[in-house]
Amino acid sequence: MKKNYIIKHNIQGRLRIKITLKKLEADWFKNFETKLSTLSGIYFVRSNFACQSVVITYDKQVLLAQQLLDFLDATIKPKTLLIPSMREACSSCKTCNISADENLVRPALIRFSILSAVTGTVFVRNTLMGLAVSQAFFSPLGLITTAFSLPLIYQGYKSFKKKKFGLDAFLGTGCIVSAVTGQALTALEILWINAGADLLQAWITERSRKSIANILNQTTHHTFKLVEGVEVEVKTDDLKKGDIVVLHTGEKVCIDGEIIDGNALLDESPITGRTDYIPKTIGDKVLAGTFIRHGVIYVCADKVGDETYLSRILCLVEDNLKNKAPIEQLADKLAKNLVRLGLIATGATFILTQSLWRAFTVMLVMACPCATVLAASTAVSAGMNAAAKKKILIKGGKYLETVGSADCVCFDKTGTLTTTEPELVDIKLLKNDGTYYHLSEESQSLSFEQGLLQIIYSAETHNHHPLAVAMNKRAKENNIIPIAHTCCEYFLGMGVSATILGNEIIIGNAKIMEQHAIDITAQEVSDYEQKVKDSGQTMLFVAKDKELIALLTFDNIIRPEAKEVVQMLKNSGLKNIYLITGDEYYSAQKLCDTLGIKTFYSSVMPEDKGNIVKELQEKHSSVIMIGDGINDAMALAHANIGIAMGDGGSEVAVEAADITLVDDKLDGIVYVHALSKQTVKVVYQNFWIATGSNIAGLFLAAFGILSPVTAGLLHIAHTVGVLANSTRLVYYEHKNDNNKLTK
Repeated sequence: MKKNYIIKHNIQGRLRIKITLKKLEADWFKNFETKLSTLSGIYFVRSNFACQSVVITYDKQVLLAQQLLDFLDATIKPKTLLIPSMREACSSCKTCNISADENLVRPALIRFSILSAVTGTVFVRNTLMGLAVSQAFFSPLGLITTAFSLPLIYQGYKSFKKKKFGLDAFLGTGCIVSAVTGQALTALEILWINAGADLLQAWITERSRKSIANILNQTTHHTFKLVEGVEVEVKTDDLKKGDIVVLHTGEKVCIDGEIIDGNALLDESPITGRTDYIPKTIGDKVLAGTFIRHGVIYVCADKVGDETYLSRILCLVEDNLKNKAPIEQLADKLAKNLVRLGLIATGATFILTQSLWRAFTVMLVMACPCATVLAASTAVSAGMNAAAKKKILIKGGKYLETVGSADCVCFDKTGTLTTTEPELVDIKLLKNDGTYYHLSEESQSLSFEQGLLQIIYSAETHNHHPLAVAMNKRAKENNIIPIAHTCCEYFLGMGVSATILGNEIIIGNAKIMEQHAIDITAQEVSDYEQKVKDSGQTMLFVAKDKELIALLTFDNIIRPEAKEVVQMLKNSGLKNIYLITGDEYYSAQKLCDTLGIKTFYSSVMPEDKGNIVKELQEKHSSVIMIGDGINDAMALAHANIGIAMGDGGSEVAVEAADITLVDDKLDGIVYVHALSKQTVKVVYQNFWIATGSNIAGLFLAAFGILSPVTAGLLHIAHTVGVLANSTRLVYYEHKNDNNKLTK
C-alpha cells in the first residue's frame, strides 16, 4: 500500500513525518491533529502547514511505534480527513500547536482590554460619580460577567471529557454564582484578574519566542547558487534539490550533496571531532555543518528545505514550548488541591456558621487559584526569556529546572573546551647555522627563530589555510616583515612551495616532503614526530633548498574562559567533572592538567561516548554532557541534560541537546546552572505568596472579616505579587566569585 507520508525522524517517543498529499489546507492539519490526539498514549501533536510536516510525541510505554504507524497508514487519506467546521476546529491556545505566525498576546489582550474597559466604567460611575451600579444577574454587568464566564466553563467541560480536573470550570462557575447572587462586581474582579494573568503569561511566552527567533535568525545565512553560469546570492531556505551551490573559503556548508567541480579543504570536526582538514574533490560527498577552510567547490544539492538547521531547530523549539517542567506540574497539582480544599472549606463554613454570606466569600477566595497556577509557569517562562537574552536556547521548562540539580558534568574537548582554530605552540630548529634562517642582509639582525618566522610568513602571506593563519599570526606578534616571493604554488591538502630571493621554501606535511624528495627520516625528526602524534597535535615540516630545517607543532587553542568556568562549576557544587574525548591520551591529560579536571576518557569512539554517559548516570543522580559535534550526539541524547555549542557546532548535536549555547561561550553553562537554581527558588517563593495568602483569606472569610469585594481584592494582591516576583527573572544577572563572567 502506498503511503501518503514520509518518515523524516523516528526516535523513541518522537516521530516526525512529512505529508505527501497535494493541495492540503491548514484546516486539514488541524483536523488531523484532533484525530491523532484521541489516540491513547499521545502526549501532543504539532503540525507545520508551511513544511507539510507533523511532529508526534508519544508514551512509548503505552503506544508502540508500529501501532502508531498503522494508525497513520489508516488515517492519512484525502477522503477521511475532511475540512472541519468551525465548531470542530480547535481554537484554544492551550490545546493547539503554536505556529510561527500565531500571536499569543493578541487574543489575551483583547479579552483583558474589554474587561478593563468595563471595570473602568464601573469604577468611574460608582466611585467618581457616586452612581449605583446594578449587580443583578440580568443587569448589563451581570450579563457581561456571565458571557465571559461561559468560555471558562466550556474549557472545564472539555478537560472533564478528557478525564482531567481543570480549574477553569470552577472559576467560571464561581463567577456565574456571584452574578446570580447579585455580586456581579466581585465576578468582574475575578475575571479581570484572570484575564490580566493570562495576558502577562502570554506576553512572557511571546517575548521568549521572539528572543529565540532572534537567536535563530543570527544562525541563518545566504549562499550562492549557480544560475546559467552566474553565481546568484540566495537564501538557504530557497534552495531546492538539484540546485548547484557554490561554496567558498570560510563558508559553512548548508546542504548535503556531491561535488561536481572544484576542490577544497573541509573542516569536518563538527562531525568527526578531528581537527585536521580533509581534501575534497569531484565525486566526494559534503555534509551540512562542515566548513570550507580553503578552496571553492560546486555542489549538487541533495538534501535541502525543512532538513536545514533553521527549520529543524525552530520545529524543536515550538515542540518544546509545551514541555512543562516537573515543578510546573507540581503547581498545577497544588492549585487543584486548593480548589478541593476550597470546596470542603465552603461547605464546612456554611455548616459551622450557618452563614451563606461567609460560605460564599470563602468560595470566592478559593475559586481563583490563578496565582498558584502562575507560580511556576511565569517563573519558568521568565527564566527561559532571560537565558535567550544571553543567547542560551533552552528547549523546554523541564530542562531549565533539571540543569540546576545536576551533580556531574562531562566535557568534550575539540570545539568545546578548545576552539577549532589552531595555534602554533612549538618550533624545533634543526640547524645551528644562521645561513639557514636568514634570507637577506636585513634579516641578519633577527634571531634564528625570528628568521624562520620570516621565511614562513613570506611563503604563506596569501594563504588562508587555518594553519597558515596561525603561522602568520605568530610572525605578526614578533613584528616580522615578510619578503615578497617571486612564485608560489599551493598543493591542496599537503602544503605550499614558494621561491624567496632565489631560495626554494617548502612548508607542509610528510606527503609534500616526499613529493619533493626531501629526507625526513632522521631519528631526531622521527622521535619528535611520534611525540607530537602521541599528544594529539599536528606537525608540519619546513624545508629550504631541499633540506629540512625546522619542525612546527600546532594545537587547538584552549578557550580563555575554560579554566575559570571549570573552577566556578566546582564552586557551585558540580564536583564531578569529566573529559570525554576522541583525542589521544597525552593530549587529554595535558588539557586536564591545565584546567584542573581530575578524570578523563581518551581515544573514545562516538558510539562509546553515550555508553560512558550511561555508566556515569549509575554513579551520579544527574549528568550534564557538553559537546559540539556529531560524534557527541549520542552522549548528548543519553545525558540527563545535553548542552551543545551552537555557533560552530553540528546540527545533529544541537538537535540532540536540550540546551544550546548559541554564541559558543562556555560561561553560559555557569549562567544557566545558576539561573536554574534561582528559578526554582522564585517558584517556591511564589508558592508561599499564593498559597499562604489563599489560606489566610480562607480563615478571614470564614470568620466574617472579609467581604466578597475584599476577596476579589485579595486575588489582585497575591496575583500581582507572584507575577512581579517572576518578572524579576527576566533581568537576572549572575554574579560569580570573581565577578567577571556572565554579567
